[in-house]
Amino acid sequence: MMQLKIGHISEGIAGHDGQALGVIKSLSDSGIDLNVIPINVAWKLHSLRSVLRFFSRKLSKYPNSFTTKLILCCYKFSKPDAIDIFISSGANLAPLNLSLAKIYGSKNIHLSSVRDWSVADFTAYITTKKISSLKNNLSPDIVPNLFDPDKCEKAGKDFLFQNQLQNKSFALLVMGGDGIGYSYKREEWQAMIKNFAEYCALNNSLPLFITSRRTPKEIEEEINQNYDTSFSVLFHSEQKRGSFSHLLYIAEHIFVTEDSSTMLSEVISSGKKAISIYPANIAAPIKYKEIIEKYENLRFIERCNIGEIHISQHNQEKNIKDRVSVSLKEFNDSLLELLSKK
Repeated sequence: MMQLKIGHISEGIAGHDGQALGVIKSLSDSGIDLNVIPINVAWKLHSLRSVLRFFSRKLSKYPNSFTTKLILCCYKFSKPDAIDIFISSGANLAPLNLSLAKIYGSKNIHLSSVRDWSVADFTAYITTKKISSLKNNLSPDIVPNLFDPDKCEKAGKDFLFQNQLQNKSFALLVMGGDGIGYSYKREEWQAMIKNFAEYCALNNSLPLFITSRRTPKEIEEEINQNYDTSFSVLFHSEQKRGSFSHLLYIAEHIFVTEDSSTMLSEVISSGKKAISIYPANIAAPIKYKEIIEKYENLRFIERCNIGEIHISQHNQEKNIKDRVSVSLKEFNDSLLELLSKK
């Protein structure tokens, strides 16, 4: 099988990179031999990034050899050798993706909710909601990420066996932080942890925690001081960082703050139904609300506020793993069909 070179254009934003790498994983799982070439990008002049962002977006609407060269001048990056497919995520990188694909004669994939560009200019344009009737506008049920039910199950079974925990019951709290219009007060974090611990006690489950770079460090320290975090994954603690796919499998009950589509999608992709937690103060944009509504309508999540965690009813649907697997396969098949066209 011929190897394909895929250029991953990145500006170092974790959520965007996670989505792009999720698409790359999907292609790799299909049996395609991929050589992933990182293309790390920054604005040419950081102090003028707002001007360059505006300039590059405007130019990309009129693609030709002249505007393409001008767009490249907006970015600082190392030009790669021959690339078969360019992939990027986030509005800042779409102009560069378009320009590089034109110069190299390559196929291109972009993930974004921004509608500034013609979908027809991309081999595949991936959005959370359909914005075009064209076939190359893909709108998967689940935001692409690095997890799937089989991966989580294998990691979880290995973890349980290695630690002799097969007879234990676990509940998991996945914590993000302020962002995308969600804002948490210190007392809300404390109430969240307290109510989660109460839920665990009522359900005879051992508490597990996952924190992120946006979780306040002092809140993570409180978790470390008050709970056994031997098996938890904590972002600010070097000794407790790492992969967490195994925790998504071993947890019978999963709570996740809904301030990140990536975190929600990772939990859903494990094949488990999640209870998404929200604070009192939410000013999320409409596009993000649509993601939450879609997951709720697909019965991938149930929503509850922080004060309801300890009394929530966490009922796993027996067919959710199958529905997740079908959704992931349908997206993958559609993407492969687009990439196989001449």
